[in-house]
This record gives sequence, C-alpha cells and structure tokens, in this order.
Amino acid sequence: MIDPSDKEAEALFIALDTLDQISRPDPDLPRKIGFNELYAYANDPDHSPASDLIAALSTSLDLRRDLKRLLDKQALAHLPRVAAASSGEVTEREGDGFTLRLKPSKAQEDQVYLLIQALDRDDSPRLLFVEDEDATLHRLVIDDFLEGEAQILLNLQDGILKALRNVKSSVILR
Repeated sequence: MIDPSDKEAEALFIALDTLDQISRPDPDLPRKIGFNELYAYANDPDHSPASDLIAALSTSLDLRRDLKRLLDKQALAHLPRVAAASSGEVTEREGDGFTLRLKPSKAQEDQVYLLIQALDRDDSPRLLFVEDEDATLHRLVIDDFLEGEAQILLNLQDGILKALRNVKSSVILR
C-alpha cells in the first residue's frame, strides 16, 4: 500500500518537473534575437555579435530583411551592383560620393587591401555591409577613416572580400 505522503510527493515532483520543462527553453531551438541586438549590430562598430545572431542571420530571411531595412534607413552611401555588362571580378565600386577599390598586396599574395575614399563628402563611415546575391550580409568595421580615406587589409579567404568582388553584390556604408 502506498502512503498518502508518497502520492503527494510524487504529484509535487511531477508538477515541479512540468514547470521546469515549460519555463526552460529548449536548447535545440534557436534563441530569439531581440531588436536591441539587431540595432547594435547595424549601428555600433564596438558591438561584438553573439554567435547565435550570426547563425540566425544565416538562416532567417525575416531577420535579414529587418537588418537590411535598418541599414537602408540610415546609410551614408549605397554602392549598387555593378553594371550587368561587367565581366569578371569587381575591383572598384563607386557611388554616393565614395569609392571602394581592391588592390592586391605586394608583400603577401594572399592579402588584398580595401581602399575606401570619400570623394566629396565629409562623412566618416564606421561600418561596411556587403549584401550577396543570396541576401547574405557581411559586416566589416572601419576602424580608421582619416582625412577621407581608410585602408583595410583582407585575406583572400574572407567572405566579405568574395562578396565585394561579386558583380551581383551591393555595398552599404554606415
């Protein structure tokens, strides 16, 4: 025969276990990205994005669209896709008073300089975003934009470099 206190203890255990399962998020489900985190990623060069934000951006079309809307609203410059008649890889882009140029490093074969120049603007961009043809957004922090110019060293394996060279990608400076 079961003691009544054992039944009560079992019922209490089941209730507490159920409460734990309801209140504890499923580790297999991705964490919901809040607007504050997305806004910081779009605007703050000092923001270090969490890995789940990067993962969510690669899998969630809605989140990429939200980020794109944020970027478009406050962009310093849009450098659109290169003309359809262009062939090969892009080495230069121009638009909204800025020029981006890719120049191979003479010292290291596997490195390329990204040169950003303001033509007739006093604005200093702090972030560069490149949108691929598949809507993937790449982010690059521009640390030193001095006297209208910046020079950033990239590796040939960097995803952002591949995106910059693609004629079907577009660039946003923030």
